[in-house]
Amino acid sequence: MPASPNRPHRRVSRLVSLALLLAASCGRGVPPDAVAVYDGGWVTAAEAQRYLGSLNRRRLRTDAALDTEEGLTDLLGELAFLKILAAEAGELPAAPAALYLDPRGSLLVSYYIERTGKRSHEVSDEEALAFYQEHLTDRFTVPEAVKFQHIFLRSDRHPHQELEGTVRTILDQLADGTPFSELVAAYSESGSAGQGGVVGPVYRGRMDPAFEDAIYRLAPGRTGVVRSSTGVHVVEVLEKRPPEVTAYEAVKQQIANAIMDRRNQVEREQLLATLRSHHGVVDRSGDPTLQPDDVALQVGDREMTRRQLDTYLAARTMSRGPVVGAEQNLSRQLVDDLVTSNLLYLDAVERGLDREQAFIDRWELRELRRRARLAQQRRLDAWAESVGDEEVLGFYQDNQARFALPQRFQVSYVQMPLGGGTPFALQQELEKLAELAAAPGTDQAELTRRCAEAGAVYVDMGWVTPVDAGRVGPEFQRRLLAMSGTGCTPVFRDEGWLFAVLVHAVEARRPLTLPADHDLIRARYVDLRRGEILAEIKKHLLEERHFVVLSVAVFKTADAQG
Repeated sequence: MPASPNRPHRRVSRLVSLALLLAASCGRGVPPDAVAVYDGGWVTAAEAQRYLGSLNRRRLRTDAALDTEEGLTDLLGELAFLKILAAEAGELPAAPAALYLDPRGSLLVSYYIERTGKRSHEVSDEEALAFYQEHLTDRFTVPEAVKFQHIFLRSDRHPHQELEGTVRTILDQLADGTPFSELVAAYSESGSAGQGGVVGPVYRGRMDPAFEDAIYRLAPGRTGVVRSSTGVHVVEVLEKRPPEVTAYEAVKQQIANAIMDRRNQVEREQLLATLRSHHGVVDRSGDPTLQPDDVALQVGDREMTRRQLDTYLAARTMSRGPVVGAEQNLSRQLVDDLVTSNLLYLDAVERGLDREQAFIDRWELRELRRRARLAQQRRLDAWAESVGDEEVLGFYQDNQARFALPQRFQVSYVQMPLGGGTPFALQQELEKLAELAAAPGTDQAELTRRCAEAGAVYVDMGWVTPVDAGRVGPEFQRRLLAMSGTGCTPVFRDEGWLFAVLVHAVEARRPLTLPADHDLIRARYVDLRRGEILAEIKKHLLEERHFVVLSVAVFKTADAQG
């Protein structure tokens, strides 16, 4: 391909600009290790390496950002852009000292855990084998299971004689050869009716004991009638699975990890006990007589009022309705987490970790991004105010499919911390609580009592979007989005907790229309153009400040070291 006739001219122009910029910069004390300069500042090799270290290296490799001069120049441009915006934002006011740590305090705790956290513990074969034998039944044996199909008739909807007559009719039709699935569709009042009445496989110990015993007495292929406290089931057993023992070699590493986790937990509890004694902890969070401005929690010289604590707990649970059992369970866990994070923060300060260069570098980069985001948002707000309605409506007419309110879910959930028993037993208990919470007309006092006994909590979130769900946890969000309608998710694990999510209603994604949704359409337009406008702001700002790259070798050096 022939060279562009303008290319030599552009190269000369760039060299002239670089020479002029360097000449102007010399009087401003540009450091010798500068790898890029712009009007009013520069990027040093050390800054560039720290910035590169904070990025996702897999993404960089995927985008070939470390393998091309263009990609490397873009990375330096990103950092220069952040520095220019951060200087534009100026210094931000310091957050007040409260038990919910400010950004610097939170980062210091993360750094502390990284520096002094888990230690390597050797686990001998003898220890691992002894652990395996001790937990062979409760951890390493999968219980027997049964799969069945059933037709369920609720006793609260039918008089006794009518119920018994319907059961006889169903049995007669089965004897005459009517397919079980047809009778499920015609008669069953169970949530499993949508799946042809099929349930399972269900492990032994996870159903009502009397119902379960009756099911297991039936041979595969046999039909029987099983009565429970809620109604009558016509059941056909489809499959039975015997218990399965997991071989030692298959779980050897899992056992070693469990033993190491247990040792780390013991060390952590010993450390926290020492820190509690050293700094002092006053916990009045459970005192119902506290006034809003009374101190509810104090760790060392750091404190939180009742009002601050209530605000914090409401934000963490995302609750817009009743939080059943929270005083004994979820609130207690969150308060304990607050105390722990502050004890670790105070210990980190005493150890001088906040003065270590690695932490200072990490904090300065995070603060740079935070200040840059503020200036960036100011520029976006100024652009949004300048946009005329004609431009917004024209874009809306061409892209109506992209203008809609997100799907919403009316959600509650049952939550239980891990560690209070075997995972299987906790899951079984949580399933029972979710079933109770989902039942129509459930007595709130009974739900409270059952949650308190099990160490669980029931939270009514009200109406939430997928973004709201993501604040609880990533798996929480994924499970919710997988729900196509009302019902309850299977029990799952997320962020150290067990959850079961109950969806009570779903609102579909709603297209935005004019004139009723004019303001929402304008806000959505700003959101859709955000990335494009930011790219334009960056491009123009770097051009205005005469950004020039002096060297990209620093990235190659840092990559080789990584």
